Amino acid sequence: MRIHRFARPAVIAAAAVTLVAAACGNTSSSSASASGGSNTGGFQGTALNGAGSTFAAPLYQLWSQSFLQKEPDAQINYQAIGSGGGIEQFTSQTVDFGASDVPLQSDEITNLPSSNYIQFPTALGAVVFAYNLQGVDSGLKLDGKTTADIFLGNITKWNDPAITSQNPGVNLPDEPIQVVHRSDESGTTSVWTSWLSAESPEWSSKVGADKAVQWPVGTGGNGNEGVAAGISQTEGAAGYLSYDFAVTAGLGIADIQAPDGSYVAPSIDSISKAGGGLKFPIQSDTNILNSSTKGAYPVASTTYVLVYTDQTDEAKAQTLVDFWTWALTDGQSQTEQINYSPLPSDFATSALKEVSKITVNGTPVSPTSSTG
Repeated sequence: MRIHRFARPAVIAAAAVTLVAAACGNTSSSSASASGGSNTGGFQGTALNGAGSTFAAPLYQLWSQSFLQKEPDAQINYQAIGSGGGIEQFTSQTVDFGASDVPLQSDEITNLPSSNYIQFPTALGAVVFAYNLQGVDSGLKLDGKTTADIFLGNITKWNDPAITSQNPGVNLPDEPIQVVHRSDESGTTSVWTSWLSAESPEWSSKVGADKAVQWPVGTGGNGNEGVAAGISQTEGAAGYLSYDFAVTAGLGIADIQAPDGSYVAPSIDSISKAGGGLKFPIQSDTNILNSSTKGAYPVASTTYVLVYTDQTDEAKAQTLVDFWTWALTDGQSQTEQINYSPLPSDFATSALKEVSKITVNGTPVSPTSSTG
């Protein structure tokens, strides 16, 4: 089996994940300055609540643990409940930030209580076709139409000619394909079904693309971790999930056919190549699917954070600015440790400009000296 680097020791086991930045570093606590400017007096941060993407949860866990060295009171309580749930909580203003793997759609923007918000990318990742098939290593080759036909229920056996023709020399068994998909409203699902819609007119007309769809076949799992568990526990199972979770679970991962006809495996490099075409402003249809860049993985994705710019709590506003400024600068170097890719440098710079729009009681908030 192909070895994927940087595997984490365990899959996150629950949908609600608490990300804690433990105490160390600064020795004095103070609130953000009234002006919101650079704070050299030892600002230690304050607790923040976030919710949304399970796709991004492992990365936000790593970042929050690392940020303890900057602001030891900046405990990040993040609920990994799926992009749909994150947008709902952001809309209801029950969290300090939301997280989604797809940009806000027009109806979601209409439902927001304020037009003063930002959405910015934090990292690049991939959605993969993962499987559990004894004797078949990672690297099974699949094109988009075949993949769509599996999820449509048109292809039901592993040794179907559509699969064997793309995998000469691979001994594929005469066994049923047990499809596993997300049961919750998910940005990962939106990315996957958007790609399937682009690859298969039948999928586009019968199922379409959204955070939740009516699946023709298969069994549902809650979150990326639920899909990973479902595939791991079922011989002959296959499904879609975040690259990070698939690696952690030790699942087989397919190479996907790119627009130029080549088959591309997900990797730090191939995901990075897919991000080269990103640009601001973020639109409802912004994506990095089927990049024309040679060697780019076709089902790559950007994950986003949502923040209201008009803040009233000084400490929270300062912590939001400090944490996301750090994540978009120093934090980018940690993405590859857990199978994400950093943002292209110019795109990260554009994201930082969005963070700079955060104000507290109308006054702009600058990063403290330790994070700026």
